[in-house]
Amino acid sequence: MKKDKEFVHSKFGVHVEPDFKDGKWTGNVTAYMHEDLQDDLSEEDLFQIRSVCGMMAASLQLMEEEPEFLEYIQSYFTKHFPDMIDDIYEVELEEEKKPPNVFTRSADGKVITLNFDTKTHGSA
Repeated sequence: MKKDKEFVHSKFGVHVEPDFKDGKWTGNVTAYMHEDLQDDLSEEDLFQIRSVCGMMAASLQLMEEEPEFLEYIQSYFTKHFPDMIDDIYEVELEEEKKPPNVFTRSADGKVITLNFDTKTHGSA
């Protein structure tokens, strides 16, 4: 059944944007809040939802400043979202299956060049 007019509620989010330097991710992120208001919430409702979004964004900084909090969040995440962990682990396993390119041979086959720029840096 098709509706003539679709009602859209206000939407809120915390956006996480990776920071880059020279085309590579620095390991840092910037978080900011976004809202798309539809005039369907009271001022008190807005305050409460904005507070939740603010706490979500602030948790990133808290994880950086408090190692115990980071460990707690990591533990909670792995316990309550195991499917996501499995997906990440499967990707890592697939990458590990690829044979490392540790040496190249010259065109005549007489010179072998070793490449120690690997995860183990030549020590495995």
